[in-house]
Amino acid sequence: MGFHHSLLRFSGIVSFSLFIVACSSQPVQEPDLPERVYYDKAQQALEENLPSTAIKHLKDLDSRYPFGEFSTRAELDLIYAQMEASDFIAAHATAERFIKNHPEHDSIDYAYYMRALSTYKGAESLMSRYLDLDPSERDSKELSKAFNELADFTSRYPKSKYAPDAKARMYHLREMVSRHELQVARYYLKRKAPLSALRRSQEVILHFPSTQSVEEALAISVQSYKDLQQADLAQTNLAVLKQNFPKSTHLDQQGNFIPLTLPSDADPSFLYWVTFGLID
Repeated sequence: MGFHHSLLRFSGIVSFSLFIVACSSQPVQEPDLPERVYYDKAQQALEENLPSTAIKHLKDLDSRYPFGEFSTRAELDLIYAQMEASDFIAAHATAERFIKNHPEHDSIDYAYYMRALSTYKGAESLMSRYLDLDPSERDSKELSKAFNELADFTSRYPKSKYAPDAKARMYHLREMVSRHELQVARYYLKRKAPLSALRRSQEVILHFPSTQSVEEALAISVQSYKDLQQADLAQTNLAVLKQNFPKSTHLDQQGNFIPLTLPSDADPSFLYWVTFGLID
């Protein structure tokens, strides 16, 4: 009897201990604060340059008061906080959601602007920001997407206070995309693919005629036509180069075209391929 009594007592203690452990392991549900408190905490965090903290408070507000007095303002502030935290993908998604849910809001222009700006900022890779590499050397898809979103914004809201900044960024993007096209054109030229190089250079001339890349694009077109043995077309492009850039570095003192100098890895040797470009 004593044994069974001790066993029951021991089992009771173990069960109670397990119950206590289970209760303590469950997350403690924080009591809901007034909506204004979450909003004020988020504003204070933004003022103190703590965007991640602001994001937490704004998300808490949204989850507890999705239709509250500050919910719409909190959505706009969340876009800004995510941008400040360099979470450009999240900022883009939040802006898209705001545009969908509040198409008639007084600050809808801000949402369109921030959507485009998030793509613009995201297109600046870590390498281009911290190693000072030319962003035109990267894939231009995100740059083109940013340009299109900025163009969409300026066409919808040409009088918005954010329009001047958007137009300045569009100008910068045009320069970057055109330089990217030249990067690719030079690559094809050095790989002795003049037709592909020609297509890229013509892309710059036709679609980015006001950029600083046109001069070199014309030079690449002349070189490509020469390599393709299209003398007449080469001469036509040379005439355009002379007319628009009479002091071009691609012309000598007599106005003759100076053939483009290809890098050492153009038409690479067998040793170049074996060493993956380390030795030419």
